[in-house]
Amino acid sequence: MYDPSSPLLRPVVSEDGVANPEAKARFAEDRLLDAVIWCELRPGEVVTESDVMERFGLTKAAARSGLARLGYDGWAMPQPRTGWRILSVSGALIGDVIGARHVAEPALATLNLDAAAKEELTQIAPVLTAMEGRTEAGAVRSVDHYLNRVDGIMLEHCNPFTARHLRKLWHHTSRIVHYFESAGTEPSFRRQDGPALIQALCADDQDAVIDARKALIDALEAFFLKRLLRDQTPLSRPGAQQQKTKPTSLNRTNQ
Repeated sequence: MYDPSSPLLRPVVSEDGVANPEAKARFAEDRLLDAVIWCELRPGEVVTESDVMERFGLTKAAARSGLARLGYDGWAMPQPRTGWRILSVSGALIGDVIGARHVAEPALATLNLDAAAKEELTQIAPVLTAMEGRTEAGAVRSVDHYLNRVDGIMLEHCNPFTARHLRKLWHHTSRIVHYFESAGTEPSFRRQDGPALIQALCADDQDAVIDARKALIDALEAFFLKRLLRDQTPLSRPGAQQQKTKPTSLNRTNQ
């Protein structure tokens, strides 16, 4: 599932095709992040350095660095003497991600795309239109690839601080989608915003860009809600513990 070409991850090679030394050092961090996003490391799972060394072929130093980075970015929490617990998926987390996206994504309406970016987008648009509604595995992968490229173009033209914030929100969204998809047999979530978004971006139509992103976020929210309403996990009060049975005159032993 690891895709080093994903725009959501940092580049692994330079423009001339040679691996960046800095990217080599970050490989473990990006590999573990990708494993979290794709739920190879399941929400709530506790993992150790030896676990990730064996599962992902990392050295001890790389595994330690990668897990520490997950902790720094809030994807995992250290557990005393047991390892690292991967961030759980909850209704509150989903609500926070959706709410943050509603606040952050209007910034995409102010992008100033250059001619090269618009030309690439106009080449992508008819491909997405032609594959709309296709369910074959190859078509689905192709659509995801082109939509990832659209997202990548937007990130490239964002303020770097905005881009960093949006990238993390999209990471969280992807992980939640993968979590629900891996837990059920219903149709997977498929984005339908591509052609409308591309048209709006190429026309510098800020209102249409905002509408396209809102439509995507609303569709994601509806998908998440539908899956949550079918989740059979029992609800429990945070911190609640089973009440201990107090001794009575019938079970108290004589002293």
